[in-house]
Amino acid sequence: MKLPESKKDFEELMKGIKWNRIIPPAVSVLQPVIIGGLWLVACRFDKRADATAKFIAIAETIPTLDLNIPQPVALASIYHTVDETMDVLKEVIDWIKDLEVPTAEDMVEEAKDQITEPIAETVDDFLPDDPAFKTALANCIMNAKKNLGLAYWILGPTWIQSCMLQKGFSVGVDWLKKELGL
Repeated sequence: MKLPESKKDFEELMKGIKWNRIIPPAVSVLQPVIIGGLWLVACRFDKRADATAKFIAIAETIPTLDLNIPQPVALASIYHTVDETMDVLKEVIDWIKDLEVPTAEDMVEEAKDQITEPIAETVDDFLPDDPAFKTALANCIMNAKKNLGLAYWILGPTWIQSCMLQKGFSVGVDWLKKELGL
């Protein structure tokens, strides 16, 4: 049987190829693709490989952590978990959108309340039972807060004492001695 010319040329060409020089480089080039593909297939069908892939994907993305896992396996693991990672990322973003972040003013007001409420409760025990005194003190405190602004925290006690003296009330040494029984 006689082969056509093109077949003869192809056979001659194939005989001239030194396969032992072509196959090793081709295998070394395709080896990562084959390893990654096999690992990806294993992850799709085996739950243990799936869990391991998720662990690898998390661990390998942390710069300071190196598991010495072949790069094709790490890449396939990250590829395998990218859908789930995107779902988790979407949930995190939605949670952050719904998160109420207090403003600086809210935080300052809350801190003031947390500081002043326990003090006010303790001070209230030592104040006279006279309603006129308590009303005058409340008016003086509100007046000091309104007029002093942030300086209230520094100049407030002096302002309030001055206001109380103008209204005829005094929290002085005599009152303290009387209240404390000295």
